Amino acid sequence: MFGSLSVSTRIGLVALCAATFTAITSEMAPVALMLEMARTFHTSTGHIGLAVTAYALIVAVAAVPLTVLTARVERKLLILVALAGYVLSNLIAAFAPTFAVLCLGRTLGGGAHALLMSIVSAYAAHLVPKKLTGRAISFVFGGASMGGVLGVPGAAALGHFAGWRIAMMVVAGLAAFLTVLIAVCLPPVVKPAGRPSGPYKAPREAVRAFGWVVAANAMFFLAHNVVYTYIAPVLMAHGLPEQSVSLALLIIGVLGLSGLWASGLMVDRCPRVGMLGAGVVMACAIALLGGTLVPGWGSVAVVCLWCAAYACIIPFIMSGAIRTRATSADTAGAAVNSTSNIGILLGSALGGQLLSASGVAVLVPVSVALCCVAMLVVVLSGNAFPVRLAEHEDEEAAEQVCS
Repeated sequence: MFGSLSVSTRIGLVALCAATFTAITSEMAPVALMLEMARTFHTSTGHIGLAVTAYALIVAVAAVPLTVLTARVERKLLILVALAGYVLSNLIAAFAPTFAVLCLGRTLGGGAHALLMSIVSAYAAHLVPKKLTGRAISFVFGGASMGGVLGVPGAAALGHFAGWRIAMMVVAGLAAFLTVLIAVCLPPVVKPAGRPSGPYKAPREAVRAFGWVVAANAMFFLAHNVVYTYIAPVLMAHGLPEQSVSLALLIIGVLGLSGLWASGLMVDRCPRVGMLGAGVVMACAIALLGGTLVPGWGSVAVVCLWCAAYACIIPFIMSGAIRTRATSADTAGAAVNSTSNIGILLGSALGGQLLSASGVAVLVPVSVALCCVAMLVVVLSGNAFPVRLAEHEDEEAAEQVCS
């Protein structure tokens, strides 16, 4: 994919990919370690879940303000500060004597996450030629997907064999190692990534298109998390044995990575076709879970298809937000990061309410309806998701919003 790039640039992209891996592993580790943490602090798993919810809430609230406030700070320094925040956050959690101290550490991690995940896409865009922007974003966010596939199960395994505190120390050590690696290997950008060059007032059409992009992002995340947060009971309702759920989730995560590869083929060429195609596949796959057509492992195959399509959507959203030219690339990334976490929060909350009130069956039609609304939003945003993207259009967008 990047054979024409210099060695230093390829190393930089790998380092950013590792950074998103560390970010997601840090964010989701308490999910894998929930039972052990609950026993340590003599509380319920629901209370431990608050440590995850609070983390997402911090990201949703802080992503845009932090990015705007640090607009004049050198981007590489910000990435190092964010990684140092992950180190400190996980160490506080590892040595927390009380649940309150654990939440304090998680709050710090949420701030680090709000900063890091808002700027990595723009940083990646600055390391490659403009025609490779979408593919670079796909590659870097592959680390986030691998964090869910490998990092979270890895933390669960460590927690089982060595205790959850050791697992959190290992995650902190991973962040510390990556901090040193990035300090040495990540090429700096010439100017702050994504900062407009000189005065720039976005046209009203660009601002409107940007609003459609972040709305579509929130809707897709909402549609996904309404069901996926409760995927275990959904799969079990289709006849999958409880003891097979962990293996099924691992398979889903691994095969879901194929969506990022697929997005890399179209994100810099046919944004609208790729985006709508992924949305249709996602909606149809979720719809198949609404009946008894795909029992047992057949339902796992359908979820693999759904998650691959979902992973495919993320680079289209990020590159589309930048393409609108409504704001700097970093602020665009922050808005996408914030609305993603809003979708996660609202999706899990809505899914939980629906599950309690009406059972598993109602989750699927609600999710499909939300997918359809998200695709309608995409259709309305022609500036962000054109039918075809000429190379000079990417260059012009970059000149407007990037240094």
